[in-house]
Parts: sequence; C-alpha cells; structure tokens
Amino acid sequence: MKTCLSGLLALSLASVLAAAEPPAPLLAPDGNANYRLWTNTAGRQVEATFRGSEGGMVFLQTRDGYVHRLPLDTLSPADQELARTMKPEGLGIPKDPSVAQAAAIIDKGVLMGLTKAGQKPNPLASDEQFVRRVYLDLVGRIPTREETLAFLNDNSPSKRGKVIDTLVNSDGFTSRMYNYFSDMLRVADDAQKAKFFTYQEWLKDQIAKNRPWNEVVYDMLVADGKLLENGAAGYLLRDRGMRLDNLSLTLSTFLGANVSCAQCHDHPFADWTQRQFYEMAAFFGASEVGERFRPTPAMRGLREELGQQGFQQAKRLFDVNSLTIKDEPKNDLVLPSDYKYKDGKPGDPVRPKLVVWSKDDPKLACYRNAEAALKKAEDDRQLREIFARWMTAPDNPRFAMTISNRLWKLVFGVGIKEPVTDLDDPAESSNPVLLHHLANEMVRLKFDLRAFMRLLCNTQTYQREAVTAELAMGQPFYFPGPVLRRMTAEQAWDSCVTLAIGEKVDAFKMKRAESYAQVMNLSVSEVTPALLKEKLDAMMAMRRGGAGFGFEGNGKGSPKRKKAMARMQPPSAEDEHDASRPEMMGGLVLARASELRQPERDSHFLRMFGQSDRQIADSNTEEGSVPQVLMLMNGEAQEVLSSRQALAVATAEKQETAQAQVESLYLSFYSRRPTEQELKTIYADIEAGLKPGDLAWVLFNSREFVFVQ
Repeated sequence: MKTCLSGLLALSLASVLAAAEPPAPLLAPDGNANYRLWTNTAGRQVEATFRGSEGGMVFLQTRDGYVHRLPLDTLSPADQELARTMKPEGLGIPKDPSVAQAAAIIDKGVLMGLTKAGQKPNPLASDEQFVRRVYLDLVGRIPTREETLAFLNDNSPSKRGKVIDTLVNSDGFTSRMYNYFSDMLRVADDAQKAKFFTYQEWLKDQIAKNRPWNEVVYDMLVADGKLLENGAAGYLLRDRGMRLDNLSLTLSTFLGANVSCAQCHDHPFADWTQRQFYEMAAFFGASEVGERFRPTPAMRGLREELGQQGFQQAKRLFDVNSLTIKDEPKNDLVLPSDYKYKDGKPGDPVRPKLVVWSKDDPKLACYRNAEAALKKAEDDRQLREIFARWMTAPDNPRFAMTISNRLWKLVFGVGIKEPVTDLDDPAESSNPVLLHHLANEMVRLKFDLRAFMRLLCNTQTYQREAVTAELAMGQPFYFPGPVLRRMTAEQAWDSCVTLAIGEKVDAFKMKRAESYAQVMNLSVSEVTPALLKEKLDAMMAMRRGGAGFGFEGNGKGSPKRKKAMARMQPPSAEDEHDASRPEMMGGLVLARASELRQPERDSHFLRMFGQSDRQIADSNTEEGSVPQVLMLMNGEAQEVLSSRQALAVATAEKQETAQAQVESLYLSFYSRRPTEQELKTIYADIEAGLKPGDLAWVLFNSREFVFVQ
C-alpha cells in the first residue's frame, strides 16, 4: 500500500478549494462521519471534516487525510459561525499536517480490514483514558496528578498531538524503549563472566540520540574490538562460542525469520533448509568472538604469588579482557558431522549465500549489492559487513516490516502478524496490506523510531477505546482499538516510582560503564605481576564501593547481607557524567527500571511482575500470579505508596476537603476523578476511619491500576 506523501502534500489548499466539483463520496480515511461541504468567501467549496479552530485559524481534513490550516475569516459567514461552535469529531488539531495525513492513511487501512470482516471501530477514548494510555505506551509510566490535570484542563483541540510530541522527545521515551529492547536483545549486567555495562550504556545512548534503527543494528553486527572499549560489541559477545545460536536469534529478531529448526535439519513448516541456514551462518564464519588468554613467562608462579583468591580474581580480569571480536581472512564454517542431505557431506566447507523469500528478491538492490561485494572481496574479513548491509538495507523485504510489526504490537498489544518473530509469510497476517504499508512508512521515516511511534499514536485507531473482550485463540484481530492489557513489569514499577516521587522519576541515571572499564581494562600481552596486583587492588576497591557495580547482586551471602545490600544506594561514580544519587524510601531504590540491575534480583518487584531473566529473547510475561497479589498487598512497594512520604499521599493530605483528597488520589492512580457512586462508597469508609494512605493501598491493589486501558 505505497503512498506518495510528497505528491499529496504538494496540493495547496487554494487548489482544493478551486475545484469545480466536490470530491466523489469515498470511505472516510479515519472513520469520521462529519464530512461536509465548506464554503469560502469566494463561493468555492471543499468536502472536509472539521478538526478544530484555534488562534483565528480553522483546520479542515480532506479525504486524502491532509489537514489544511486557513484563516477563519476566509470562510463564509455561516461556516465561520459553525466553526466557532462545532466540536471536532476525532483527534483534534495535529501539530504537523503531514503526520495527520500519514495517520489517516493508516486508519483507512485498518478500517478496510474491519469493514471486510464485518466489524466496526470502537468509539474514541476519553481524555482520561487517552492520557494514561499514551504515557504508559510512550514513556512507560502513568502521568503524575499534575500532568493529568494539565492535560484535562487544556481546552485546546491540539492537546493530544502536543502531548504525544512532548512524550516522544522526553527522557522517559528512552527509558521505555530501552526496557523493550533489553528484553528483545537479552541485555543483562552479567554474561560471559563479565559486566556488560558498556553495552547497556551504548544502547541507551543510541536511543537517546534517536539514531536510526537500521544504523543501530548495523553497528551491532559489524562491531569489533573489546567489549570494554566498544559497547556495540556486546550483541555478538553475548553469545560467545554459540555462533549458530546467535545467527538464529539475529534472523528471528531483526527479520522475523523463523529458522531455529533449520539449525539441525530442514525446517518442517517453512521453506528453510539446513544448508541455507549454514550458508547464512557462513557470513560470520571468519569472525572470532573471544580469545583465550595465554600467560607470558613473567606470569609463571602467579598462583603462588597472588594466593588462591587473588588468582581467581586475576582469571576474572583475564576473562573480561578476552571478550573481543576480530575477523580472520578465512571463513572456517563447515557442514555438521551429522549432515544427511544430498547437497553436501559432513565437514564440507560452506560459502556464504543469502536466503530469498521470493523469486523477485535477487532483483532488489540489497541483494545485488551483496553479491557484487562478495565477488569483489579479496578475503573473508568483510563477510559480516556484507551481511549487515544487506540485512539493514531499506529494500530488504523483511527488516523494516519486522520492526514495524514489533512497534505496532508495543502500542496496540497485538502484532498485525503473530508471533512477531515469524514473518516468513506476511500474507498470513491479519491485514497484509497494512503490514506492507507500515514497512513502507518505516522506510519513509528513515527508521526514526520516535517519528514512527509518534505516527502510530496520532492515529484514530490508537486513540479509540480499548478492546476488552478476550481474543479468540488463533483468530485474526482487526484492531477496532488497542487491546486491554496488563502493564509490563517495568511499566508497573516505573508507575510506582512516579507515585512516590513524581516528576523526579527521570532524574537518576546509572553510569557504570566508564568506571568499570577504567578499572578492568588492560593489555593482556603487556601485563606484569606488578600491574596485575595494581588492577586487583582497584577491583577490590570497586567492589567495596557498593551496589553501583552490581557485584553483590548474585543472590549469595547471608539473608542479613542480602537485605542490607538491597537497601543500599547505588553510589555516584566519580566521573563528571554521573547523575545524583537516586531517591530512597522504605529501603527501596526509587529509580527507573532501566537504571536498576539488569535484570533485577529474583525477589524484586520487577521480577515478581514478569521481568525477563534475559536468557531468552522476548521472554517477559504479563501473566498474573499469587506472588504478585501478595506483593501488591504486603510488599515493600505498597508500604512505600501508602506511606505519608509518598508524593501521591502527601499531595492528597494537603487538600482541604475529603472529596478533594479522594479526587487527588484518583487522579494520581487512575488519571480520572471518582464517579459519584465511588465517592458515596468512599465517604462511608472515611467516616469509618479510612485515611489517604489506606485509600492509596486500595487503589494500588485494584485491577484498574495494573491495566493499560
């Protein structure tokens, strides 16, 4: 469903109004019903839907989706009066007319799917539902009471577009997307006997700088050198020694290619053969991921000189410095010893070859460029780069589609094609035309994830009421609105932090990479016993420094020690880039999930609510459990949120009347005011001794709190 937006945008309002005949009746692109003929002072007419008026201007959206902005006094007197009194149907005034047009085209694609299935879209969500949803989806937390009131009290028809723009350009967006990608990429503090802090902070930095997604993925695939010096190397080093497993994850994560079965045999349900899998793996056959430390003569007798404990720490130091990537001149991949197909024998060398999904794929530029580069390469040291350029190319048939489908699921709760790791046949999706269009939009936006999320949230489809009915297993979903879903663990935790400390939720940034790399980095070939002792002393000092480096977070030691460590403040690093210490309350570190251990300890709120252990990609869960209920009722988080120190409770207590106190808490927890029936019930409880802290406990334990409506 390719659309030339530049051509449509070139249409001026004057040319539209000058049309002799109004457009033929067509399906409204966003489902609106209030299309009418608008007349200007010259008697010219245009068919459009009213999006609102503001500052002496009127905004009209024509059927191509474009929003035209013109002075109110250029309309006929009757239409001027109508524009002053008419309420806009739909989303109100967009900040960017081109975004409104692109969003309307997506809405039209959704509406076509709904109509074909005999379904209708849901009504538009209320402002209360929208503001809570958009904060959770774009910045991973509920809005504060003040943020909610600012939105609800804003009478501007452009307020929804403005809040979307604010959120996608905030620090909270970085945190939200980092949490999502950390689950997808299995980002963890500890892997391969090392701390992956440089990888974590590199990824956060890419999101914060809004680097295009294709460039970020390309950098991860071609990274070389040490993990301590190049955070992007963390992606391949995460699976050191598991070249085939890493390729399987790469293909399913970034291309939606379901190939895991083909690692051992021809795929029984897809057109993937084992040989094809090995031919793709050959692009990484010249890459050495990790090197073994070989002690020099000066290191003999090291165990006796350092003692057993010191020697073990020295081995850890060597392990960290062995995490490095480099490319050799020769690809060493061969077919496995149990290979049983006629197109090769066990032990045969495998040359790299790209897989195709259709007979037309080889005609694409990404394939032609890759083939040309393979022929031109003097040796195999460029294989990874050739693969990365092919995979992340704009015309790759699956790359843009996969990330588009993933982000669609992030805000709507369900992908257009499920599971998101299997896009081998887009025709099996619930709306193939829409899926292809979203991929084209991702390319048009040059893989700008902020712009793409902004676009999705500006659609009328996104801003409709949530679907509360349970989805039928295996049945296509046509998106009459987003799906009602439970918060992720990170959304729930970050919302708790917001209730406790308000706008300071984004103040603390954990900075560990530079200090860790400075202590741990050394040239193994030049190491001496004296230098090694110096490094070991620095490691011990870093370890004594506390939780900032995560050495204590392994679940070992006495319960008393673990409890003490869990209550420690991660200390500020000494470098100039570190933020201040995080807020503390009731023994909890009140920082964003993105700024805590990755993943958190097993007993933490995050893990109890489904945070992934980061061993399997996309393994977070939103399933409920008895331990979750118990933690909500009796855990440390509820103790904090029901205390008078929590901002939400403290703010409520400052209100002069009981009704104002109740409304304050409802706005803090639910982003809405209580209904008359709720007030009536609560008044009876207040007379029986209910305090603001008690009501906070009740609201925190409600189903409404933990769901994204």
